[in-house]
Amino acid sequence: MASDAWPPARAEDWLALVRRSLQGRDLAELSSTTRDGIEIRPLYTDGPGRPPAVAAAAGPRQPEAGWDIREHHSVMACGDPPDQLGREIEQDLAGGATSVELDLPEVVDVDGLDRLLSGVDIAMAPLALAPHADMDAAHALLALAARRGAGLAPSSSLGLDPLGEWARSGRRTGCVEAAEWATRTASSGSLARGVLVFTVDATRYVDAGATEAQALGWATATGVAYLRALVGAGIPVDAAAGLIGFRMAATAEVFGTIAALRAARVMWTRVVTASGGSAEAARQHQHAVTATHMYSRRDPWVNLLRGASAALAAGVAGTDAVTVLPFDHASGSVDADGSLGRRLARNTQLLLLEESHLARASDPAGGSFYMESLTEELASAGWRVLQDVEASGGIEAAIESGSLAAAMEESWQRRLEALRTRSEPLTGVSEFPLLDDAAPTPHGSNGVEAAAGLPVRRLAEPFEDLRDAADRHQAAAGKRPAVWIAALGPAADHSTRTAWAQNLLAAGGIKARGAAGVDSPIAAAADFAASGLTAAVVTGSDDMYRLRGAATASALAESGATFVALVCDPGTPAELLSELESAGVDETWHDGIDAAAALERLHRTLGIA
Repeated sequence: MASDAWPPARAEDWLALVRRSLQGRDLAELSSTTRDGIEIRPLYTDGPGRPPAVAAAAGPRQPEAGWDIREHHSVMACGDPPDQLGREIEQDLAGGATSVELDLPEVVDVDGLDRLLSGVDIAMAPLALAPHADMDAAHALLALAARRGAGLAPSSSLGLDPLGEWARSGRRTGCVEAAEWATRTASSGSLARGVLVFTVDATRYVDAGATEAQALGWATATGVAYLRALVGAGIPVDAAAGLIGFRMAATAEVFGTIAALRAARVMWTRVVTASGGSAEAARQHQHAVTATHMYSRRDPWVNLLRGASAALAAGVAGTDAVTVLPFDHASGSVDADGSLGRRLARNTQLLLLEESHLARASDPAGGSFYMESLTEELASAGWRVLQDVEASGGIEAAIESGSLAAAMEESWQRRLEALRTRSEPLTGVSEFPLLDDAAPTPHGSNGVEAAAGLPVRRLAEPFEDLRDAADRHQAAAGKRPAVWIAALGPAADHSTRTAWAQNLLAAGGIKARGAAGVDSPIAAAADFAASGLTAAVVTGSDDMYRLRGAATASALAESGATFVALVCDPGTPAELLSELESAGVDETWHDGIDAAAALERLHRTLGIA
């Protein structure tokens, strides 16, 4: 058949099919909006034309190089002797990791660092210090390299992030002293080529509640402050830009993460070139870390999917190094030495690199109308945030005034509403929780630090707090708190709303009993009375509610129910709900309600502290 026998599909043809499928509903229902107000359209038929900044900055990684598989180790959280931690680091490198990120205590000396890394060739495997503000730790790493006489491997990082540390911990530190120290160190020849001094840690902002555009703007503003300080200390722009790396958050929102990481490079390219730097120097060194806030304590195995999605996004985005935190990062290791979580974390990346061959293209997202548009829109939104920060005196002024923390708090409260209403669902937590799975017993620290400055928040916490309270009640009472479900009519009438109710109750640690379906209010009341419970949920269709709802609610109340909820839809007629409430229904539950608040009220009714 000739190739021209199939004419190319036009956008109008696609839209016609979509409208037919929507059956009269508005096409706008398929659109959504990000937390930064960016519209995600259902169809992209053109792009921004791939502006030069995007073309230059979006996909800088060489395809054959892949990315650095960087494992995170914390001396503070581990609690193991240095020799044990050293063996774990060696095990990771032997098992496929290609570099190490090391979180050191505030007091460290070169001898201790030498013992810890005795089996690591730091001239071959890049070593990055986790973001910190301790120049003594940075000096100790350089002293170790000098002692061994080989220097640090390219892409190693001293990890200095004084402004990020100030924002996170509330302990004021400045970047001028660090820049002067870096200048002296560079002039002495102690820095090997390709070694970074400063790390801009955007994960601090993301884990405190920042939107994508806020994190981009604040991270770039922090990089601007470090660049200014280095140039002010006497380092040329190109050399100064080469001393700054970025540590960015990768989340399970794949397309948003790809666009955000690409946008970060676009923004940094613009900063460096506008400062007089070359296009080569403007290339941003990027280390992506799976975001702490997306990890759940409950059903931690789902975190394997979250981590894999985030790693996929980071790889597609073209980052230089990727750290996948262990799936049990929030709960504490599920095994005695934490080796399972670390092994699965690095193997996730090995599968993406060596079996999926994800790094064979330098910019897999390039050319997609959707990704190019989203990258440009995020870069523009992030640039506006950067401009606002600079207009108000820079990132240091924003940290000192508290405006940075206030903006993150506002963003977090908006997101918290979406979490509590389950419009942003969390699998295994607010949706499809495994009720009978006990909370994991941690074998070590969960690695989530408490901070006096920016908090480290997790999305799952509102529902995990409810589960914890229900578990304590079960331990004290000897049985799990439960609610009776009075399901009206045959399964075809009630099954959808019954499953919805069971799912909601499980998210609060409450067992659903009943749900078999009854054919009369008398039967519903009798079954409830026999259960010995004090709270009930009525499920069924709106037609069944008209027929039996009011009588069922009254019968349940007469049988001793101190609380009766009814599951409906947002579109259930108001007059029907009014009738049912008059008959004894205490609350109506449906999609869009504050599910966490409803479960908190139910907890109080059931005596769960």
